[in-house]
Parts: sequence; C-alpha cells; structure tokens
Amino acid sequence: MNLAPSSVHERVKRLFESGVLQGSYSDIDLDKIGLPIKALLFIQLAEHRKSDLEEFLNRLLDIAEVKGGWMVTGKFDAIVEIVARDTNHVHRVVIEKFSSREEIQRIETSIIFERVIQRDMTKTLNLVENT
Repeated sequence: MNLAPSSVHERVKRLFESGVLQGSYSDIDLDKIGLPIKALLFIQLAEHRKSDLEEFLNRLLDIAEVKGGWMVTGKFDAIVEIVARDTNHVHRVVIEKFSSREEIQRIETSIIFERVIQRDMTKTLNLVENT
C-alpha cells in the first residue's frame, strides 16, 4: 500500500468507527482441528412469521456445530452452515438439534465438497466507485 503503519492504523480505525469494517477474525482451518465436513441445511419453517425466523436464527448460534445462518427468500426460510467430524456427526446434528424442533417443517441437507472465498475485495469495491 506504500503507507506508513501509523497511516494504515488510522484509516482502519476510521473504517471501524464508521461501521464499514465490522470486525476482524482468525481464519481457522477446521480440517486441521478435526472438523473436515461442512454442510448446508436448507430449512423450511412451519409458520412464516418474521419474528419467529429472527428468533430461530439468533438461537442457532447456541449450537456448537453452527458456523452461520441466513434468512432467505424462495422455497426455504433459512440456510444454516454447519461443521462436523464426519457424516454420522452431520446426521446426528440434523436429527437431534434441528428435526426435533417443532417450528421446523422440512430440512434438506447438502454436503459441501469444495469452496472458494473472495478475500480480495478490490473488484467488489470497484462496483461502488463505478456507480
């Protein structure tokens, strides 16, 4: 970036203060700590009230295997990403921690084989600059 560390620090500080940056984190290689399986749960709730879905999403973070959750449009109400040791672990999570909930009507599970993540936000930020 060709900037002094103090200049970078001040710019990052302003980005946090303005809310553009909302946090920082360590990227843990879950495969290396014994959680190589990632799965998406596509969840359809029995009732479609926004307050129920928001409460459902907030409670998801109490489940150790849950990595993230999203409220979505379309056939399903939510998508939940989980991590697990193996497919038996995925099955137990789905049965014991999701299927047993009365607010859930239907679940479809997909195992994630591979993923890519965009870490260089240059192209994305250019979308804002070009509008």
